[in-house]
Amino acid sequence: MGSDSKVWRAFYTRPRHEKKAADRLIGEHEVFCPVKEVRVKWSDRWKTVEKVLFTSYLFARVDERGRIAILEDPSVVCSVMYLGKPATIRDEEIELIRMILGEAVNGEIDVKQIQPGDRVKVAGGELHDYEGVVITVKGNRARLRLDSLQCDVEFTVDAKFLQKV
Repeated sequence: MGSDSKVWRAFYTRPRHEKKAADRLIGEHEVFCPVKEVRVKWSDRWKTVEKVLFTSYLFARVDERGRIAILEDPSVVCSVMYLGKPATIRDEEIELIRMILGEAVNGEIDVKQIQPGDRVKVAGGELHDYEGVVITVKGNRARLRLDSLQCDVEFTVDAKFLQKV
């Protein structure tokens, strides 16, 4: 891979600085800070707020020069490293996160069929052909492990789309 090629990188940010850093960097770089809307109960009312999906993480599609420039941002602590080198996130995984955030399947999962540790393949819907390892299953929610980030992503799936591999 040449020094000009842009790849997705993960960056570790100061606590609660993910969106601030993304707002500052978005003009110069392709930045992705996945957020989801969550309803929270305050003392006097319910409110819908945006919550960061990966606490203290930010993603950017950059070359090496761009990676160094992002590290100069006051909210960015360091690059996420894997085997002593800056971690590379596959395009498919970024797209998967984007699809998960837009996924609105209201199905039920059959807990008896899918168990933690099972390797599954999604056979339909927006996540078609994605494979992952089930970490937990609770009701209609499954938590899968993404390989290059070594983190869990939780999303709702329809049981008819999951197949054991």
